[in-house]
Amino acid sequence: PRLPRRRTMAEASSSSSSASSPSSRSSGSAEPEAHAPHRLRRAETVLRGRTQRFALVLERVLDSHNQQAVLRSAEALGIQHVFVVDPPVQRTEREGEKNKKQREMALKITKSCFKWLSMRTFETTEGCVAALREGGYTIWASDLADCADCLGNDNRASFEPMPNKIALVIGRESDGVSAEMLAAADRRVFLPMFGFTESFNLSVATALMLQRLFDWCPDARGDLVANHPESAGELRGQWFGELTRNPTAAQTMSHWLAHPDEVEPLADLRRPEGDERISWVPKKIKKREAAVLEGKELPERKRTGGGGGGGDGGG
Repeated sequence: PRLPRRRTMAEASSSSSSASSPSSRSSGSAEPEAHAPHRLRRAETVLRGRTQRFALVLERVLDSHNQQAVLRSAEALGIQHVFVVDPPVQRTEREGEKNKKQREMALKITKSCFKWLSMRTFETTEGCVAALREGGYTIWASDLADCADCLGNDNRASFEPMPNKIALVIGRESDGVSAEMLAAADRRVFLPMFGFTESFNLSVATALMLQRLFDWCPDARGDLVANHPESAGELRGQWFGELTRNPTAAQTMSHWLAHPDEVEPLADLRRPEGDERISWVPKKIKKREAAVLEGKELPERKRTGGGGGGGDGGG
């Protein structure tokens, strides 16, 4: 049988150019798709819900997990600006290594939400207060003292008129907001409680207070885009760049970044039905759950710790 004739280089070049001729594959004259990519539409939706009116201040929080949980709650509620006052602790090499491991573990808690926040860090409370004053914020510090005002709906009239910009200060777990920050605060506030527990978890308290502010000031939702288009444009550029890193996606992104008015926001930020979530359940737990569903008896796990003095109820 006759062997197939080899293609010449000219023929191969012609074939290659014809294969890449559609506009979707061309590099210079590609027409944008009818709709922006879903990830950019999601980012635009989030941006249009951001507020410039409320800022969060975390002062001297010691537990990294607590701080990351607070950041996750704040980001989910639409906060953009976060001020962090570092705790005045001795940074030894051993503590630094421990804190590094804590930060790595905390990434699972935050879902990397810090990438979407505008965060400023301060070594002292004095420096943070100066930055808040410069930014025009009225400082509200969370406090359980008798002089603090209750953030209850039945007490809303006492907060009128609401300040134009509010910085909500959350203190550390053990003793709350520092005396220096309380002295600088324009107002002390607390959440009403009706149980035996004396305080809320740090993340829970933050989320409840921020939600109360949004409930009382619904116009704050989305005011960053409406009242500060330049800041919104900078954030849009940062977020779009974070979401489209490879060259092909970046080329597509450039059109939507240049024409943000063409990026249509989503009607709902929730995942569409059928979009499976990534499971974070450990394999051991999955195995035990499957065994229970199948009716298999599993051996009880051995308890560690002897009968000396290290029991759960010791101390």
